[in-house]
Amino acid sequence: MHSWMLYNDSDFSVNQDFVSLVAAEGLKRGIFISPVLCSSLHLGLHDPSHISPGRHSPRPDWVISRQRNHFISRYYESMDIPVFNSASVCEICNDKRRTRQFLSGLPMLKSEYLLSGGVLTPPRLSAYPLVIKPAQGHGGDRVSLVHDEDQWREAVGAIFPQPVIQQQLAAGAGRDLRVYVVFGEIVAGVMRRAQDGFLCNYKKGGHAALHNLSAPERSLAMEVIARFQANNAPLSFAGIDFLYHHGGPVISEVEDVVGSRMLYQVSDINIAGLFLDGIQRALRL
Repeated sequence: MHSWMLYNDSDFSVNQDFVSLVAAEGLKRGIFISPVLCSSLHLGLHDPSHISPGRHSPRPDWVISRQRNHFISRYYESMDIPVFNSASVCEICNDKRRTRQFLSGLPMLKSEYLLSGGVLTPPRLSAYPLVIKPAQGHGGDRVSLVHDEDQWREAVGAIFPQPVIQQQLAAGAGRDLRVYVVFGEIVAGVMRRAQDGFLCNYKKGGHAALHNLSAPERSLAMEVIARFQANNAPLSFAGIDFLYHHGGPVISEVEDVVGSRMLYQVSDINIAGLFLDGIQRALRL
């Protein structure tokens, strides 16, 4: 069996450990997994053989997508090549506005969207503090906590003309929970706490610890998983992130290209192996 693991160029260089780990786990299972950069792809409508970095490269049996462009994922699906996570998951999860629409009705913080090309009107003073972030960002990129109009304009200006989300600050700001999901099953939870400020991202110095999910946390995670499953977009390998507002969990986002570095730091769970086992079961290998 031969698989590709697709990466954006900018992400590939900082994920070498994970690339090596997945490749090693693949070899244990008789699967050869090649990392492929999106910049090297040749995609074309009139020549279906143009699906690879080189015309003579072998066609993959399936693809692990660690990139965020759902067009690329859907292209391979159109060639009857299974993609994990699917193009539908990629499309839903890599735009925070789309995620909120998809999960409408489940507990989330109040959010508003500032569209590119629209009129930017600062909120009233009573609305602050607010969290400002790119609708299509990840990893804490350009996420700001603002307390007044001047800070709001600076934060929005750093993102615009890309679409912006402004969101109320969670009452329990400074901690969040990542729930790791592999093929619809909850694998583990990791509680993250900010070292300074309100951002809990592990790469930004947040503290992480393995966490036993409470009944409300598990129930909400299962509702998210069920929503994706019911819409033919199962979560093959993803992270569901929760914030805490007045004591209860609320959905922050769902990570399609979920990082697992902190899970390996706080546990002996081999999530890469579990992911590949799930792919083999899904494909009946």
